Amino acid sequence: MIVKQQILQRLKGGIIVSCQANPSTPLGRPEVLAALAAAAEQGGAVGIRADGPANVAAIAELVSVPIIAIYKQTHPGSEVYITPTPQAAQEVFACSTPSPAIIAFDATDRPRPNGYTWQEILRFIQNELGALAMADISTFEEGLAAAEAGADLVATTLSGYTAPTAFKREQSGPDLELVSQLAQEVPCPIICEGRIRSPQEAYAALCAGAWAVVVGTAITAIDRVTANYVAAMKACTR
Repeated sequence: MIVKQQILQRLKGGIIVSCQANPSTPLGRPEVLAALAAAAEQGGAVGIRADGPANVAAIAELVSVPIIAIYKQTHPGSEVYITPTPQAAQEVFACSTPSPAIIAFDATDRPRPNGYTWQEILRFIQNELGALAMADISTFEEGLAAAEAGADLVATTLSGYTAPTAFKREQSGPDLELVSQLAQEVPCPIICEGRIRSPQEAYAALCAGAWAVVVGTAITAIDRVTANYVAAMKACTR
């Protein structure tokens, strides 16, 4: 319990930088992502979110802040791809020394590969791996259910990325309404993740009740950020 509280306190009120990239891009190499993570820590990040054993292992060598590890995998017949099985959790947990402090997983109400339930993955992360479990959810009901099942943290990562919440993806900024709802009703820390594009939006997320915020694209996706500038500048007809 002491270790858990120490990890959570390290995250409180801070920014967690998501260092992820498609492997087909110049950024999508372990050594590059590790450099981005180290730079983020130097800038004051309290944690790093990273995907896949190779990337997590490389990042763990360069940072001292807690790592939130995921393992994105696609499986036929399932829309769930964020750490969808206990095996995925095991692989990303065992890839480095020390192991990631937190494993995040999809806790939405959708079918998983091989008949697994998100509750089984939650228990595996906590009981078998001894890591903290962060439930990535898309709705208030999913967040409440995850907290009641014992998740250590609940994150709004998938708001806008499931069929019932798809309309939110076009909304500007993070889902502050969901953050506020969860913060008022859920006893565990709420992590705001998704569509945070500025320091002002990160500040607003904390004010809405978030324990910490995760920012990815706006900081680490150099290619996408550059493309946004290019697209905006093309609109000038001068």
